[in-house]
Amino acid sequence: MQNLDNYLRKYSYLVEYSSEDEAYLARCIELGIMAHGESQEEAITEIKEATRVHLLMLAEDGDEIPQPSRGQKFSQTPSSLIR
Repeated sequence: MQNLDNYLRKYSYLVEYSSEDEAYLARCIELGIMAHGESQEEAITEIKEATRVHLLMLAEDGDEIPQPSRGQKFSQTPSSLIR
């Protein structure tokens, strides 16, 4: 398996604020996993850790590691849409 850091840098992430959860929700697009945080920065930190753990589990089980789609991207909901 390639270095985990290479995957973490190249996966795509989406961060959105959830007024229902009163938290920022982050998702790794390629893996479909989610994490949350009280700030955007915390959500990003948490999704990267969740992604790292998920990749370790896939490798340990001998499962294929999904390839990054293009390169790391962080997207977020514009603040004008947050209520």
